[in-house]
Amino acid sequence: MKQLALVLAVVFLIIAVLYWTGHFYPAGVHTKHGIVAIVLALLCIVWYRFQSAANVR
Repeated sequence: MKQLALVLAVVFLIIAVLYWTGHFYPAGVHTKHGIVAIVLALLCIVWYRFQSAANVR
């Protein structure tokens, strides 16, 4: 699960860059979509961090 969280974080970061540069869609820059992609990437990083924590028991 740790690898999945890290891969998804990288993918969402790449998608955010593509949204902000306007290369993902020919319609132009999508700022809100880029913000959502960054938020999802940050949530995946938090998920990765919680997966790497030691068990309490």
